[in-house]
Amino acid sequence: MSEQHQDDSLSGLSDQFLAHALTPANLGTLPKPEGYASPAGTCGDRIELYLRVEKDVVIDARFLTEGCLHTVACGSALTSLIKGRAVSQALQVGADEVEEELGGLDKPHRHCAVLAAVTLKAAIRDYFKKKQAPWKSLYERR
Repeated sequence: MSEQHQDDSLSGLSDQFLAHALTPANLGTLPKPEGYASPAGTCGDRIELYLRVEKDVVIDARFLTEGCLHTVACGSALTSLIKGRAVSQALQVGADEVEEELGGLDKPHRHCAVLAAVTLKAAIRDYFKKKQAPWKSLYERR
C-alpha cells in the first residue's frame, strides 16, 4: 500500500481510534482464563477474548484478532473498558460504549463494535459456566 493511500485511509479517524488501532492495549493471551470466547462476526472477522476474574472482578483482559484495523481497535477498546470492573458491570458494556471509547465509528464498521460486545457476553457466559463446575477446568487445554 502506498504511503499516500495509507494516509487517505486513516484520515477522518479520531485520535482515540488511531491510538487503539495502531498501538492496541491488552493484545495477547492469558493462560487458563476464567472466561474465553472467540465468535466470528458477520464479515468473517474474529476476536478471541481472554478474561482473568478474581472475586467477580475482571482483573485482566486480553485479546487477539483476525480482522481489519477497526476490529483491532474495538478489541483494544473493549479490554480497556472492562478491566477493573465487576463482572456484572462488564456485562453491561455494549457496542455503543465501545464505539464511544473510540470516538465513533463510520457506519460500515459499526459491526466491529457489535462483534466486541458479543464476544464479551460469550466470554462472561463461559466464566459463569466454569464457575458452576470449577473441577472441569482441571481438564481443559487452554
